[in-house]
Amino acid sequence: MEKLKSIQYGISSFADISERNAYYVDKTMFIPEIEKTPFNFLIRPRRFGKSMFLSMLALYYDIANKDNFDILFKDTWILSNQTEERSKYLVLYLDFSAVKQATDDLQKSFNDYCNIEIWAFMKNYKVFISDDIVEMVNTFYSASEKLNILAHGIRAANQKLYIFIDEYDNFTNALLSEEGAELYQKITCQNGFFKDFFRTLKSLTSGMKPTLSRLFMTGVSPITLDDVSSGFNIGTNISLMPKFNNILGFTEKDVSDIFDYYINAGQYPLNKDKAIHLLNKWYNNYIFSENKTESVYNTDGVIYFLISTINENIFPREIIDENLRMDYTKLQNLVFHGDELNGNFDILTEIINTGMISANINKSFPFSLLKDPKNYISFLYFLGLLTYTGKTLKGKALLQIPNETIKHLVYDYIKGILRKPYGRLNWVDDLVNCMSNMAYDGDFKPAFDYIQKLLKIQTSVRDFRDGEAVIKTFHLIYLNINDFYISYSEKEMNKGFADITLFPFYQKYPDMKFAYLIELKYIKKDFEGEKLSQEIEKNIQEATEQLEKYSDDHHSKKEFSIAPFGSVILKKIIVVYHGWEMVFCSDLPTSIYD
Repeated sequence: MEKLKSIQYGISSFADISERNAYYVDKTMFIPEIEKTPFNFLIRPRRFGKSMFLSMLALYYDIANKDNFDILFKDTWILSNQTEERSKYLVLYLDFSAVKQATDDLQKSFNDYCNIEIWAFMKNYKVFISDDIVEMVNTFYSASEKLNILAHGIRAANQKLYIFIDEYDNFTNALLSEEGAELYQKITCQNGFFKDFFRTLKSLTSGMKPTLSRLFMTGVSPITLDDVSSGFNIGTNISLMPKFNNILGFTEKDVSDIFDYYINAGQYPLNKDKAIHLLNKWYNNYIFSENKTESVYNTDGVIYFLISTINENIFPREIIDENLRMDYTKLQNLVFHGDELNGNFDILTEIINTGMISANINKSFPFSLLKDPKNYISFLYFLGLLTYTGKTLKGKALLQIPNETIKHLVYDYIKGILRKPYGRLNWVDDLVNCMSNMAYDGDFKPAFDYIQKLLKIQTSVRDFRDGEAVIKTFHLIYLNINDFYISYSEKEMNKGFADITLFPFYQKYPDMKFAYLIELKYIKKDFEGEKLSQEIEKNIQEATEQLEKYSDDHHSKKEFSIAPFGSVILKKIIVVYHGWEMVFCSDLPTSIYD
């Protein structure tokens, strides 16, 4: 009987798959497509399996693994569909996440890392690299110079070189987040060492007999590559191509097969349909080409969920894998001019309010143009905060927040922005306490009073023309200060669109009883006196009719249901703002769903 395959979280070495008898979702069928272009660049969000994929490719093409091929690639598609390029290359594998981010001498850290890898390369392929080449390489310190000399030796041995670069932009992104643009631009400018390294790579692809036959790089954005190589003009950016939509990540079938494997082995006691329903909400819906409709799941999210639930009888309390949380410092800087919010905050407002935005993705742009709204949206896409929907709007691709995990990360991002003008007020803890009372006791008024207080503090938003959109955005952010609820903006309900819907997150908080439908109304500041009173009454009446209509939505009644936990009490809240002042906050008679 075959030994049960293990689930390995955080594993990034394909060789470890066989050694540890780990479950592997086969991606080898993409190898023939990749071979159609010699120099490739793939952008995907963090935690999508880029390192594992690159490790698999490196082992497939490595001449040193020729004799171990059948063992390494057992049970994969490529085992019986091998290409002529298999095991034909000397492979140099570089992982730039391993470069120490020593800002006092980053160039030394970079060279030290590359030099160790080049030394290991020469040792691994000593049968091909002559002693005089090794000696000459060792006389230089610069990684670019070493690589140039090494190329001569590889060419003399009549061999071909394949270079893999994983997380090419890891340490440069860290520079942007932690040190700002000055040091970043210094190393990526005309005379910068990082730009010089990519200039060397390009030179190795040219000439009568180029040494560098193939190159594959991965990263999380195109910014650094555009700066150091003028838009990657030696290769093909395959990131948005439809045929590579699911080159990383898990398809719906992949996820179903994984669950079936462990259920059939008697290792997964929870309900498969409920588990996949949760995963779908929190880790699915990424589409990486506007011409595709099939979505993929985040790889690490699925594995994290499986490890958290296998051999357990409950779903995990923490649905979001902490390793997916991002450093938002760099993003925050993109929505400020000094201490004032800029036009990119309008973009965030639209995304938060509607959950989507229409734009065409720019697949190449330098850091200097990152604050341009089109590039800013593209940057959010490449980081995985937005994804394609497979639809278009007025000739532009329609992008959306893919899932609940990213929604909460976006809210975290905005909260980080809000902390800047707020200073170090202890507002988060205070609001969490208000939300706890709202969720468990139905005491909603203190939460909305506190949100109004925070809005008054955030004076920089008052200059925005669309006050209604800003107020709604801030309510969505504040009401998601923790994960009591799965929230929706403009959710379609009974042939209308509810402003804010809060569905209790029962899987984590099974004893929570209160759900909410919220209608936000906004009255412009130029209404005063009797005219204002009439407008308030008009908005209350309109909101009342809308809430009664929405609460009778058949599909939402099913979603509000918390069987077998008991009954849910649906509170219907009307909130009216006059400018930046809340002038009305009350509820309608509750609805109870079993």
